[in-house]
Amino acid sequence: MHPIKQTASGYVYEQGSTQGVSDVMVSNQREVVLTDENGYYTLPIDEDCCIFISKPAGYLLPVNEFQQPQFYYLHRPKGSPNVEELVPYPAIPPSGEVPNPLNFYLIKTQINTEFTAILMGDIQPETSKEVDYFRRLAIPALQQEQADLMIPLGDLAWDELEVHPEVRAALGEIGKPWYVVMGNHDINIRATQNRFARESFQYFFGPTYYSFDYGEVHFVVLDDVDYSGWNTKRDEQGITEGRLDARQLQWLANDLAWVPKDKLVFLLSHIPIFTKTAAQNPYRNIMNRRDLYALLKKRPHLFAASAHTHTIEHVDLREGGWEKWNGSFPELIAGAVCGAWWQGPLEEDGLPVRMAMDGAPNGYFVFKFSGTKFSYAFKPLGVPESRSRYVLRFPKVKAPAQAQLIINVFAAPPDAVVEVRWDEGDFQTMTQFEGTDPYVDDFLNQHLGTYRVWMAAKVNLHLWKADLPKGLTNGKHKVEVRIVEKNGEQYGGVHFLEVNTLAKAKIKG
Repeated sequence: MHPIKQTASGYVYEQGSTQGVSDVMVSNQREVVLTDENGYYTLPIDEDCCIFISKPAGYLLPVNEFQQPQFYYLHRPKGSPNVEELVPYPAIPPSGEVPNPLNFYLIKTQINTEFTAILMGDIQPETSKEVDYFRRLAIPALQQEQADLMIPLGDLAWDELEVHPEVRAALGEIGKPWYVVMGNHDINIRATQNRFARESFQYFFGPTYYSFDYGEVHFVVLDDVDYSGWNTKRDEQGITEGRLDARQLQWLANDLAWVPKDKLVFLLSHIPIFTKTAAQNPYRNIMNRRDLYALLKKRPHLFAASAHTHTIEHVDLREGGWEKWNGSFPELIAGAVCGAWWQGPLEEDGLPVRMAMDGAPNGYFVFKFSGTKFSYAFKPLGVPESRSRYVLRFPKVKAPAQAQLIINVFAAPPDAVVEVRWDEGDFQTMTQFEGTDPYVDDFLNQHLGTYRVWMAAKVNLHLWKADLPKGLTNGKHKVEVRIVEKNGEQYGGVHFLEVNTLAKAKIKG
């Protein structure tokens, strides 16, 4: 850690005036101070750091031409210290001495406790062609959403960082302010130190951890990508684990010290805090999450959202070490806008088939907040209404195995009740299970060459199964599906199936 060299000071003003804004948090990525009654702050700074404010409720931030909120200053007096490692991607240029004063600006608005946010998992294009896929598939739908902000949950690239400015421009076309999370594929993989593996990302997107408020919600963006650095002896990429470093944890403690206990603290990260489907995998979980829990244990309103796994998963963090007596702490792993990394056969519109490795379509989530309460819904992209929430699957079986119906309910939590009835019979409650969608691997095998060789169906928790009724005859059958979630929402539909053998059933509608 560099010794403290100097201080930064300045004002937080209402834009277009000399009216200072009091009680605004200002940070150097470790210490957090509040502006005084005149909007003035002062805080120590390291040789290399980022100075930023946390937007309070009742204000908006100025945005640039890409709709990126302007709330930070990258302090690199001599520029990025590892320029050679970053080539061919940009380094942060020398900033010189910190400006005096270093001022920030806010736009006064009313405090609205009701607002809407869009959260999207991995966009993850590797090429300009795949950025165009994102533009064509997602942007028209996102432009139609009545939302106050967007949050891409990391992996705006797939190691090839030349697409970062293209993704930034594409996000700007949506016309809504967006706050970004950094993903493991957004780093400079040839950097030999974790700390300086973020230089090119920060050049385009700013700090990798920070906070901001809307209504009664305190959003906290975390950087949980711990990279061992490029292995120079073997000339190969280093290892990534989920982890929060000591400086960030200290910042979070200082940040939360100013946040009232009755606010909803909404954590945003790329790597999940915990995923039940890969509980022991350090690449899929924050390994020092108990350090995070220790800072949150007295807070009654908590939620987390993440991405990374390219699956949709509803997580109860009490299964990941959160102490039960502290109350509930849910996490949503939000799937991926890119689905199967933009791989797969092209459909008639020239875009890859909309199916991730958990069988869910490409998509994003819309959160509607009212005070500290909220609801959210999955919004699939590019699939017909009949396949927008669930699909029916019939895995191949060999006698004497019992033929089964499997329903993949993409965004349903494991405690949802899924029922099915055949023809005019009684509804039967299906059994939720952890497994893979049988259709996915079949589809991959039918389209070899359009997917990477390592791609395979992913284990998920949004599957339900039931045996086919005894005595079911060949011919056309009516199947009615009814799904009830814990919040009372009910949906489903009627489908007509033509059964030729108990090993095969063709969905007619």
